[in-house]
Amino acid sequence: TDAHKVPDTILSRTQKFDFKPISVNDISTCLKEILNSEKIIYTEEGIYLIAQKADGSLRDSLSLLDQVIAYADKTLNDATVRDVLGIIEENVFLDVMKLINEKNNQKIITYINHLLNEGFSISNFISGFNEFIRHCMLCRSNNSGTYNLSEDSMEWLETQCSLSTTDLLRILDLSLQFESNLKHIPQPQISLETLFMKLALLKNSIDIAQVLSGKTPLN
Repeated sequence: TDAHKVPDTILSRTQKFDFKPISVNDISTCLKEILNSEKIIYTEEGIYLIAQKADGSLRDSLSLLDQVIAYADKTLNDATVRDVLGIIEENVFLDVMKLINEKNNQKIITYINHLLNEGFSISNFISGFNEFIRHCMLCRSNNSGTYNLSEDSMEWLETQCSLSTTDLLRILDLSLQFESNLKHIPQPQISLETLFMKLALLKNSIDIAQVLSGKTPLN
């Protein structure tokens, strides 16, 4: 998994094979076979969450499954999986995006601090937020079948969201930068608050085609 750490003298005497990530569906199928053989009850949503959290690694999915089984009582349901693995529900990210869309920079800080006080980690929050923005962006760009959003999120994007695909891309870019630097940030909560203040205060991008057609006035 860390090929760059292997000395060149060793690499020159080996053959390297790069494996692609395993799909969520394939990981889910494998996990279901294990649970069925062990006669452990589960829900489809719970298994999907584990497979998604594994990020293409079957080994990681088995490790996560062991954690959930050790904690679960009788059934591996989605609530148990979320609790054990720290997975935040989609409606939380939808609420955050609504505040960004409304440019409500004051309430968004209060909301985020409330989540952190509830016990959610910053790393889990920002990772889940980035995944949510990615799906919103794919949905906005009409990539049919490549996004996974709830009906509430879809309805909000279609009827209330004023953010364009470009706006979502800018938000995702800033948020990904934060996630990549998170381990090296001395005061992560303050930096997280600063990030979302910036996101809430971002000006919407202008569609050049609309400007040229006279539909969008220039300030």
